[in-house]
Amino acid sequence: MKILQTNFHQGWGGQPSRILMLSRVLAGRGHQVTLAVPRGSMLAARAREAGLEVFDAVEFRKPKYILRAARDVAVLARHLRDQHYDLIDAHGSQDVWSSAVARRLAGRTAPLVFTRHNTKRVRDHVFNRRLYGREVDHLIAVSRSVLERYQAFFRKGVLTPGRVSVVPSAYRPDRFHPGVSGGRVRAELGLGADVPVVGVVARLVEDKGHDDLLAAAPMILKVRPETRFLLVGTGSRERYLKDLAASLGLEGTVRFLGFRDDVPEITAALNVSVLPSIDCDASSAVLKEALACGVPAVATEIGGAAEILRDGRTGLIVPPHDPARLAGAILSLLENPERAREMGRRGSRDVAERFSPERLGDETLEVYKSVLEHFRRTRP
Repeated sequence: MKILQTNFHQGWGGQPSRILMLSRVLAGRGHQVTLAVPRGSMLAARAREAGLEVFDAVEFRKPKYILRAARDVAVLARHLRDQHYDLIDAHGSQDVWSSAVARRLAGRTAPLVFTRHNTKRVRDHVFNRRLYGREVDHLIAVSRSVLERYQAFFRKGVLTPGRVSVVPSAYRPDRFHPGVSGGRVRAELGLGADVPVVGVVARLVEDKGHDDLLAAAPMILKVRPETRFLLVGTGSRERYLKDLAASLGLEGTVRFLGFRDDVPEITAALNVSVLPSIDCDASSAVLKEALACGVPAVATEIGGAAEILRDGRTGLIVPPHDPARLAGAILSLLENPERAREMGRRGSRDVAERFSPERLGDETLEVYKSVLEHFRRTRP
C-alpha cells in the first residue's frame, strides 16, 4: 500500500514516537510510507534519518489561524492529487481536519483513518459529528479508555462498533530491555548503587501531574530521607515546577534533567518509575519502557494505565490527585526491594509479549486492509 501518515506535533512525545515506529515497520514490510509533518519538527528529522519519505510543506496550525489552515488544505489537496495514496492515517486533532478537507477537495480517492492517541474530551457538536460521521472512515483508539470519550457518538449512531478498532501503542525492545544498565547515569548524577531513585519521564505539562509527585516527595523523604527524584523532560511548566520544588524544600533531592537522548539508561537507573498523570495518557510508552527494563511502575488510574500495568503484579495503580496514596505506593516498593524486582521481571516478560512493534504493525495493517477493502467496495 501507499500510505500517508500525518501529524502536527513539532516536538517529541507519544504520538510522533508511535508514528515513526509504525512507519518503519510498514516500510520494512514493503509498503510505501510518507509522513506529512511540519518543517523543522523532530518527527521530520527522525523520519529522514530512518530513510522515510517526508512531506513538510504543511504547518497544521490550529483552525483559528484560518489563512494558514486554508493554505495547508490547498497544499495537502494538491499533494494528494499528485501522489494517489491508498490510505491516509491522521494522528492529531489539527491535522485530521486539514486531511479531511484536503481529501474532499482532492476527490476523496482514499479512505481516511484517524488514530486517536489521548483521552481528552471529545465535544459533541455539529462539526465533530460531521467529522466522525461522514469524513473519517475508521477510528483507531490506542486504548479502550479512549472510546469512553465517544459514548455520545455511539449513542447517536455517529460512530458504530464496526468503524472502530483498538490498537495499543508499542515500545522499542531494541532500546528498552533488561540488559540496559543505569550505572553510567547514576555515576554522572553522583548517585550510589544503594540510593533509592524515583523518576518521571514525561513532558513538563499539567496533564502529567508532576505537582502530585512533588507533593508526595516530603512524605517519602520522611520515611526514606536518602531518596532522590529525577524529572526528565521539558515543557511549559518547567519554571513553575522548579519553583514548587524549591518552595517544598526539595532543591537537594529533586533533579530536573531536561530533554535527554539516553532515556533507556535513565529508566534503568530508577528503582521506581512514576507516571502521576491527571489527564490525557491513553497508552503510555513510558510505562511499557520501564517494565521492559525491569523497573516496576506506579501510575495513576488515568486512561490506559490499567491496560498496561497489572496492578499488584507488574506495578501499582493509585487514584489521580492523591499525593498520599502516591507516596504510599512508591514507599511500598522502596521498602520491599525484592517485591519490586519481581514486579520488574514479570513486567519485562509481559510487555515483550503484548506491546512489540511487530504486533503494532500486524494489528494496524489488519485494520488498514479491512478499511481499504470496504472503501473500494462501497464508494460511488
